[in-house]
Amino acid sequence: MPAKSRYTLVIDGLSPVTRSHDIKAEASYYGKVLCVERDARARCALVEFQSSRDADRAWEKLDGLRFDGCRWKVDWAVRKDFDFMGWKWTEGDERSPSRSPSRPHDIGY
Repeated sequence: MPAKSRYTLVIDGLSPVTRSHDIKAEASYYGKVLCVERDARARCALVEFQSSRDADRAWEKLDGLRFDGCRWKVDWAVRKDFDFMGWKWTEGDERSPSRSPSRPHDIGY
């Protein structure tokens, strides 16, 4: 079984009209969101939280949410999700931002 992230969730089933800032606004109800990156073609996003407690609370509350006419499927991100989005896998390392310095923040507007 692949290792799962402690801080980052993957959201699948996004509407084509849902934007990164919409996702961040919904996720922020459950804790501090460090980064959101959305892939419009795959209709998914990674959402990185500051704490694992916040990520856990968001996972419980956001899974199954109906937003912009679609039902979100939320799960813990795994290494392949990070690879797909071009993020560096940092689990097990010192806490550092998972995004690379060359990647813009909050893509998808």
